[in-house]
Amino acid sequence: MAFFRRMSAWDVVSRMNIMLPGQRPLVAPSAVVQARQKLGGEAVRQVFHLTQKSWHEAASHPTWTGLRLLGVDGVVWRTPDTPKNRARYDSASNQHGDTGFPQVRMVCQMELTSHLLIGSAFDGYRSNEMKLAEQLIETTPDHSLTPFDRGFYSLGLLHQWQQAGTERHWLMPLRKGAQYEVVQRLGRQDAIVSLSTSPQARKQ
Repeated sequence: MAFFRRMSAWDVVSRMNIMLPGQRPLVAPSAVVQARQKLGGEAVRQVFHLTQKSWHEAASHPTWTGLRLLGVDGVVWRTPDTPKNRARYDSASNQHGDTGFPQVRMVCQMELTSHLLIGSAFDGYRSNEMKLAEQLIETTPDHSLTPFDRGFYSLGLLHQWQQAGTERHWLMPLRKGAQYEVVQRLGRQDAIVSLSTSPQARKQ
């Protein structure tokens, strides 16, 4: 239905001619809602993965030095304020209590030259963005470069990202206080370095 978002949901169903035979020109709105609830979220997920794969394979996106350019970032969006959503997703809070709407935290992966999404992961408001980003490792294509912001600084995540495939590179601004050792200098402010984990991480 997202392909025809300018049309009402029941009008789309009617035009697709997928309802039971009859004389009615339109499907009752309640029937569309009930059928969508029976369908569940798995069908939507499969349609997303099939369409994004097909579109990206057909698009022949430009590359940079042979690498596909991807981006990963997080977003928080509000859902209808229902007991079910509040129990599932939770919400932000302040000194007066919970805020007005349950919120979903999502991490999205995008092909940067087209702005088409190729992957996403979401959970409740209090979930960790780095944990959500780990779910995108499997769908990340080989021969790619993915910029992250400093909020995704986790050597465990970045190591998995690089090792999961072939030439899966990442790029990130150097975090203040990051521990590293220069292995080879390539030019002004350009060097190959070895990053060090924190003493606490080494103990673990």
